Amino acid sequence: MRKLCLLVAITALIFGSASALASKEGILRLGSFELTSDGIGESGPVTISGRQGDKGISKLAITAFGKRFELDEAQLAQVQGLPVNGLQLSYEGGYKDLGGRTLYIVFLKGFTSGAVGQRFLIVTEDGAIKVADKLR
Repeated sequence: MRKLCLLVAITALIFGSASALASKEGILRLGSFELTSDGIGESGPVTISGRQGDKGISKLAITAFGKRFELDEAQLAQVQGLPVNGLQLSYEGGYKDLGGRTLYIVFLKGFTSGAVGQRFLIVTEDGAIKVADKLR
């Protein structure tokens, strides 16, 4: 019995210390960024540029639909709080009476295993900008 307890204790020490030495993946947040797309359909070219500091996105400008949009302080505050290390862009043709063409920007926090946080920025051609944690 004593040998069995000793064997269990030694095994726990070996496997416990091996996991303590395991590498840990960390977030490399974007400091500054600029993404461009030729667009699809009638979206036209799209450019997203910005800066990110310790509090999150501190400056963000979007060029789309032949217009330039910049987030104001209140909109930036809604985007902050998520250390962003990835972005995703998509487009919807939309109906004119519902705001028209729409650009979706997804700010992502993720690892090789997948996204662990996201925030959506919705920009319509009529100039409406909305920040959301979920779509619909």
